Amino acid sequence: MSKIEEAQAAIKAANLRILAAGQRALAEAHRRQASHPAYPGQDMICVGKADQIDAFAARSEAQADLVEAEAEAI
Repeated sequence: MSKIEEAQAAIKAANLRILAAGQRALAEAHRRQASHPAYPGQDMICVGKADQIDAFAARSEAQADLVEAEAEAI
């Protein structure tokens, strides 16, 4: 693998990790809102959204791991 390809893989993995960090922060914001609901039932909605966003973050992190593993394998 060339230096350029290695750098591109590193950038792609870093971008995915940045995305995952933002997703984790958003999930945490939903959990904070769930602890202070503005209307009945909002807590359940926020917890559900937080769980879904956490799953997106896990996927983003797994994709970053895959990009790095593929770069190392070549």
